[in-house]
Parts: sequence; C-alpha cells; structure tokens
Amino acid sequence: MRALLLATILLLPGTAMMSSAPTTASRLEPLRLGQLQVWKLQDGRIPLAASLLKGLDPADARRMLGGKDAADTPVNAFLVRMPGRTVLVDTGIGQDPEDDSGHLVDQLASAGATPADIDLILITHDHFDHIGGLLKADGTRAFPNAILRVARREHAFWTEDPSRLPERLRDRAPKLKALFEVYAKAGAFRPFEDSEELAPGLRAIPAHGHTGGHTVYAFTSEGRELWCIGDLIHFGAVQFQRPEIGVAFDLDGDRAVKVRQELFREAARRQVVLAGAHLPQIVRIIPKGAGYDAVPVP
Repeated sequence: MRALLLATILLLPGTAMMSSAPTTASRLEPLRLGQLQVWKLQDGRIPLAASLLKGLDPADARRMLGGKDAADTPVNAFLVRMPGRTVLVDTGIGQDPEDDSGHLVDQLASAGATPADIDLILITHDHFDHIGGLLKADGTRAFPNAILRVARREHAFWTEDPSRLPERLRDRAPKLKALFEVYAKAGAFRPFEDSEELAPGLRAIPAHGHTGGHTVYAFTSEGRELWCIGDLIHFGAVQFQRPEIGVAFDLDGDRAVKVRQELFREAARRQVVLAGAHLPQIVRIIPKGAGYDAVPVP
C-alpha cells in the first residue's frame, strides 16, 4: 500500500516502485565522530527510474547508472547517540503487508537500541518514506518517549491550507494532520523555526526546494560535523558529479538545485560527513571538476 502511495503522491503518477529487504548484520557498528555515534538504519529499498532525472540526456543518465534504467535506492533513517540524547532522524516507509519495508525496528535492535530509547525524532520533510514509521499498526506512537520535531514551515506547507498544494498532493493534508496529532495529544510534537538550535551541538539548516520546508540537521562534536541531509540528493551516482541535475518530484526544482549546490560547496570546504536518506553509504565529498567525488567514511 505505501509503495502505491509513494508512487502516486511522492513521485509521479504511474511511477512503479518495489522494495526488497535490506541486508542486516547481527550487529551494526557505529561511525564515531567526536562524542557522536552514528548508525545508518535501512528501512527498505525502492527503485528510482532514470527518467525522473531532469536536465540530463537519457543516454547519459543510463550510462551514469551503470547501464540501468533505474537506481536501486535505499530508504534510510539515522540513529545518532550524542551526549544526553538518543536521536532518530526520519523513520522510513513503515510496515505494510504489500511492501518489503518497515525494517526500522529490527535495524534499531541491531544497533543496540529500542524505540523506547529514542528521546528525539527529527523529520527532514513530510514525505511518506520519512514519516511512515512514526506510528504502530494500531495507530499509537511507535516511539513512546520521543519528542517529535519538524520545521514549522514544512508542517504549515502540508497542513494549513491544502488548496495551496498541487492537486495530486491535497489528499495528504488530513492524513498528515491525523498522524502528527497523535504526538501532539501526548505533548510530544514541537515544530521549530528555520535555523533553530535544537540542542547543544545540534542545529537545523533550511534546505527548502524538495519540499516547502525540507531541513538538514547538523550535529557537531569535538570539531567533527555530521549532516543528515534527507532528500538533498536522490541519485548518488549522478548528482554528486552533476549537482545541477534535478529530479521530477522536487516541488521547486530550481531552488532544490541551488540549495544542493550551496550546501555541497560548504560541506566539501568544511569536510562535513554526509548521511543521506537515499545514499548507500555515509560519505564525505571532495571537489572534482564541476562536481564532487563521494568518499565513503569507514
């Protein structure tokens, strides 16, 4: 069911989407940055068609994707343990009987955590493959001890005036209102303003374009910096080399490209570690020509 929702709402009408289970070791080891411990938690996989790329010749797109017409793309959340807090960035697609998805809880267990351990949830934006794991099948909170935070601009974009949304997205508004209301009724939903410091060593970076309030989360510890970048990039094999290439489902394509270019320049300059919702690995980027090489961080 959620694959269908993603195909008809998140992407474009008629886009085919399927998932396959992530490969999970018995124990996931963290990346350590200063006092931060970071785990990539793969909730599922989706194929993204090369035809979704904008501004790139189809033959070039296929070549950059290794001769394939679609990229086999992970859907990731990120667990970040920092002094005094256990943070989850995004929650994946969630469980659905028609999808091979909803592996987040198992992935948390492989990282030595349970949903009850999470005390802060940060949502990069309100697409279903980022918020689908917020509720259990019975409609209650999947993370009973967590405060849920999302940019006020993002929340307002989806919920305050559905008539301003593209027609194909308008039916999402009541569903999102109902979802966030579950946390609000528990006193656990707190929208924030652009560029707000959310905790010592944790700030929000506005990255609007993909959606009206898309947000990057910057964690800092002992001079090391991690950015959880959500959907700043979808096709790692293409958009690192060619950051000017957009995707069809960016709400404001020109702005999304500009924001990606600006944040990539800053990330390369400062040697920031990047954790993307649809990247297979956590990486740093190094300038190369008009684009970047992405170097996996061990």
